[in-house]
Amino acid sequence: MKNTLLVLLILSSIFPSNVFTQNNSSEKQKAYEYIDSKGEVYFSFEVFDKTRINEISKIISVDNVKGETVFAYANRSEFEEFLNLCIPFTVLPHPGDVNFDLNMKNSPAELMEWDSYPTYDAYIAMMNQFAASYPNLCRIVNIGTTVQGRQMLFAVISDNVNTPEAEPKVMYTSSMHGDETTGYVLMLRLINTLLAGYGSVTQYSNLINNTEIWINPLGNPDGTYRTGNNTVNGAIRGNANNIDLNRNYPGTDYYGNPNLQPEIINFMNASGTNYWRLSANFHGGTEVVNYPWDCWSRLASDDAWWIRVSRRFADTVHQYAPSNYMNEYVNGITNGYAWYYVHGSRQDYQIYFRHGRESTIEISDTKLLPPAQLPAHWEYLYRSLIAYLEQVHFGINGQVTDSLTNAPLKAKVTITGFDLDSSEVYSDSLFGMYYRMIIAGTYNLTFSAPGYYSKTIQNVTAVNDQATVLNVPLRPITTGVTGNTGLPKEYTLHQNYPNPFNPATKIKFEISGTSVEQTFLSVYDILGREVAILINEHLQPGAYEVDFDGSNFPSGIYFYNITTETFSETKRMVLIK
Repeated sequence: MKNTLLVLLILSSIFPSNVFTQNNSSEKQKAYEYIDSKGEVYFSFEVFDKTRINEISKIISVDNVKGETVFAYANRSEFEEFLNLCIPFTVLPHPGDVNFDLNMKNSPAELMEWDSYPTYDAYIAMMNQFAASYPNLCRIVNIGTTVQGRQMLFAVISDNVNTPEAEPKVMYTSSMHGDETTGYVLMLRLINTLLAGYGSVTQYSNLINNTEIWINPLGNPDGTYRTGNNTVNGAIRGNANNIDLNRNYPGTDYYGNPNLQPEIINFMNASGTNYWRLSANFHGGTEVVNYPWDCWSRLASDDAWWIRVSRRFADTVHQYAPSNYMNEYVNGITNGYAWYYVHGSRQDYQIYFRHGRESTIEISDTKLLPPAQLPAHWEYLYRSLIAYLEQVHFGINGQVTDSLTNAPLKAKVTITGFDLDSSEVYSDSLFGMYYRMIIAGTYNLTFSAPGYYSKTIQNVTAVNDQATVLNVPLRPITTGVTGNTGLPKEYTLHQNYPNPFNPATKIKFEISGTSVEQTFLSVYDILGREVAILINEHLQPGAYEVDFDGSNFPSGIYFYNITTETFSETKRMVLIK
């Protein structure tokens, strides 16, 4: 009996591996054929433990989870690591390979029926045509080029599009997975609809008059036009380096992703320059509004707000769509982590690192949708697309200023006992405007900025779908300054020179008194985070000059602050590379 048990144990230890080898040899061959031709393979497998799915998703790009069935993509290195797990799998037809007419069009005029896909050249021409036709409402911004040199374009829409205004910036982008193309055409149509409707459709006019809208229809042109600029047939998920762009952002649970792709660097730079308060990225392969977090099981501080906003998006869709559209998960919405774990998503990056609000919205079960179905999907979605952007104006918002000069201030806005995981927001440095979208309730808000006394405003009431305006002056820390306390000013902080600068600048200040005090000179980024300490010592009276080297810092607005026991002052400088 003991010998029989021993034999069974030995067989059980090797049998799964043998079964895997026998049953997957043909699948493995098919997988490598796809990898050789497309750079990636699409496949499915069964996993019965959610925890294990989360671990596997750190190796490959999980695309969807339905019950125990996992659908995923992998490039060569990812697939070979997956093979080490000895999990039986089935290679699936690639979603970007279709056998129907894609109705490709070569010019903007031909695309206006919105039931076709543009060639790459037609896409570029259409974007530029928007700006040419509506020069006061639209400008085109190229945030950079892809691995293969294609342009990453945004249409920027506002009533005074070439003049900065005290209004929030919102952002949409689509098709960062190149084979998910429904949003690509719908974003082009959204740009056209807003521009054409300005002045005649009140809702569109109000949105454009009070918001700066950024729309990038195609976030991964190399993936979408994998087989050439004249067709989207053969599109792939990854970029030209076969990297999943929605797994390539700096992560919030572990930093990782040192191999940042050019497309990601472009978006990160653009996000650093533009404080997009509210955004969404559009995908295909299922139909659901996915809200944060993707990487953490714990809920976001704004979970109740996210559920309400996502619910409104899906419920509005349900009024205009067939009963089987966007009706799965929790009737069309899901918490990202509850669906499956993702590390390095754009959604989590925008929220955690940029203090914005972003969701991931899947808008078609079919990734590369037959073009004849595009008008119907527009009908399902366009009201929700516009209403989502309007949410940026609701909650608590206002202006933060210097109480002595009324100059706008870059300030941190924190809700006591509520904010966590980087959910605080900031006012912008140009106008001092902040926008705190939040679920209805009563809150205590604390406003703080370098060189200013913090101020807490208690019992501020927020109402759903309404704006509570709260303007806040902050008092500068000016002890020892003539005209405020009557004491002589013993410190003088000069404007840095040159300003703007690249890569270095000089900061000068003078101590004209007789006392020796501990002196701090620090540099802060636009979010109020200390990025450099230039001086931390006791200084004698005299004139001082300090160099600040910005070689390792991105372009943008920075603040330098000098603080002693009796004096504090802050000035602004600009690094342009």
